[in-house]
Amino acid sequence: MTDHDEPCGSDCDQALAHLWEYLDAELADLDAGLVRRHLDECSGCLSEYQIEVVLKRVVRRGCAEHAPESLRVRIHQQITLRGTELG
Repeated sequence: MTDHDEPCGSDCDQALAHLWEYLDAELADLDAGLVRRHLDECSGCLSEYQIEVVLKRVVRRGCAEHAPESLRVRIHQQITLRGTELG
């Protein structure tokens, strides 16, 4: 495929629908192989995959901070309190 703006067919829809699962290694081996083969053959979907890889790295880097322990305790207390009020 020469132009990544034009999908190459229904295989693109399938590959893109499972892209996040593929990135997270959540697909069965057979399904992961199908996505990988499609990415090897389709430059448009490969470009989308590469964008998602970068996005995943940015999100992971942005989520590296941890909440202060005092905040975690307060949230846990509120959840517990709300749970007892509902029960």
